[in-house]
Amino acid sequence: MTYLLLFIGQFLNVFLLGLNSQFVRDRKIALCFMVSWGISTSQFTYIYIIANTENPVIAFFVSGFGGAFGICSSIYFYSWFKKTNLGKRIWKT
Repeated sequence: MTYLLLFIGQFLNVFLLGLNSQFVRDRKIALCFMVSWGISTSQFTYIYIIANTENPVIAFFVSGFGGAFGICSSIYFYSWFKKTNLGKRIWKT
């Protein structure tokens, strides 16, 4: 269970960092503000779990895969989000 939470924490951390990077580029300040809270939460979770891990080698690989899937997912999510009605309404403002 700990490694699953570690994977999710790292996935969300990198996913949100990648997503926020794209929002910063597009100057979507309100979105950046909201996503930053998610980044803080996921980083806190990640650090808490990694500090209490029993096997740092497994934790390293779980984190690596979580981050790799997270950044790829953020790229696909951002492309999808901009095409949706919600994304189109946000980009008009």
